[in-house]
Amino acid sequence: MIADGELFKNEYITVSLEYGGRVVRILRSAVPYPNPEAVEQAYAGLFPILDRLGRSGRCLLNDQRYAIGRNEPEYEAAFARVRSRTVPGFQRIGTLVQSKVGLLHISRLIREDRVERLASNNEAEILEYFGIVGA
Repeated sequence: MIADGELFKNEYITVSLEYGGRVVRILRSAVPYPNPEAVEQAYAGLFPILDRLGRSGRCLLNDQRYAIGRNEPEYEAAFARVRSRTVPGFQRIGTLVQSKVGLLHISRLIREDRVERLASNNEAEILEYFGIVGA
């Protein structure tokens, strides 16, 4: 069993294992991506870590509360490529946002990606969705 704690970090994301290994949290920082290529570079080191760790039986909490939104087509394409390599295999996926605008944006991505996940601005709601009670 792998202990909870930080798995990966750069200026854009911090990834940690939480709740006895049941949750992988990707915490997005407020540092803006300078270009779409930086999006993919930020996550490139994470993919092999997730592959070694394993996604089966774990939930992904994508914490985007500090992120600065980018919806230009070239950024959207880069984010879609990152999601396609990050989310497959997780038992459940939740995206935590700060605002109603963020909820609308993630709701659109859920429809486009056709990947079931919960979008919320309430962390307790996502943890309950993951089956983690009283966190």
